[in-house]
Amino acid sequence: MITLKKSKSLARITREWDAIAALRDEQVCSGKDHSANFVLAPAILSELHRVKTLIDIGCGTGWLTERAAEFAELAVGIDPSEQSIAIGRKQHKGVGISFHAESIETYALKGKKFDLAICNMSASNAPDLQAFISASREIIKKNGIFIITIPHPFFWPIYWGYASDPNFNYKKSFAVEGEFKIQNELSNILTTHFHHPIEKYISTLISNRFRIDEFKELVGRGFHLPRFILIKMKAI
Repeated sequence: MITLKKSKSLARITREWDAIAALRDEQVCSGKDHSANFVLAPAILSELHRVKTLIDIGCGTGWLTERAAEFAELAVGIDPSEQSIAIGRKQHKGVGISFHAESIETYALKGKKFDLAICNMSASNAPDLQAFISASREIIKKNGIFIITIPHPFFWPIYWGYASDPNFNYKKSFAVEGEFKIQNELSNILTTHFHHPIEKYISTLISNRFRIDEFKELVGRGFHLPRFILIKMKAI
């Protein structure tokens, strides 16, 4: 069952991802999550180039951090979910990789800067999109690269079944609460993502000194319409 809410705290969302961390890592690493392995990851990795420092914002269990680390001398994964980070440190460790259990808003206060940042399907989990994007910009060097993927705001509500909800308004932002699912598997674990219109994502990125260089709609196996969006930017 899908429930639309005005907001939800980061603490509650973090507890949800703590609860689903082990399942998510198993879904990805077993290959069951086709979108993660064959749509999102390849789209992001194909945009990477060799750098000294890379950060994966909202890295979850670190499965993508491990893959992206091949392009960097030093790779960092951050996520507020302690259970996800614990799995990352155990299952996806490697030379030059470190994981930190904290939000980007907290991590940005340390003053560290990176050449390249990736953010796979995590901006849509942030209760405060402006604060999330602003903090992301703070940790990227000038002329550094930022690559994000998000659920496609127009088509995702159709796929998840809440576009027909009488309270749904595409132009508004709100929390979407429901059982987590991938294409071939439905769980009974509650998770939350946030719907924002495309206009809000774009305007928030631009106002935080990002220049958009690429905008791609990603489809995926078994679907005719886009499910995700990839945006590649330069920090200016």
